[in-house]
Amino acid sequence: MISNTHPLPEGVFDPAGAGWTRRRSNPFFDLIGPFWQKQEEDGQFIFAMHCTPNTLNNNGNMHGGALTAFCDQALGGTLIETLSRAEGQVGPVRSVTVQLNVQFLAAVKPFDFMIGRCRVTRRTRTLVFVDGLAEVGGEAVASLQSVFKLVKPAA
Repeated sequence: MISNTHPLPEGVFDPAGAGWTRRRSNPFFDLIGPFWQKQEEDGQFIFAMHCTPNTLNNNGNMHGGALTAFCDQALGGTLIETLSRAEGQVGPVRSVTVQLNVQFLAAVKPFDFMIGRCRVTRRTRTLVFVDGLAEVGGEAVASLQSVFKLVKPAA
């Protein structure tokens, strides 16, 4: 795992040095992350992670499960940031994934820095639809679509 005690190898993109902020999402993601976020000039939040040695499959590329977990986090992060800003929400927006579709388009190689660019496309009273792309170096590696159910915070 890449952490403060295991820095990135020489020559690998350093997100912290490029203005990215580490985003704490959940204990599971800490196992495969770290997970990064950045706000672009247009106000859109984007999310990212490196393909680390602990995310590799037997072929030496990012495991589909790790890629899918990243996609779920990028889609969910987009929902949270978009709804929180739009509604001036006090406290975090709570949701659960009810549908997640990931179409794998290309392999993610070790130490690639993968970026998720997503957008909310529709909202009903209880459901939010989000889609996007995961990219490496400007090339799409996955197409993503999700449906989230908004839930009340636990009492």
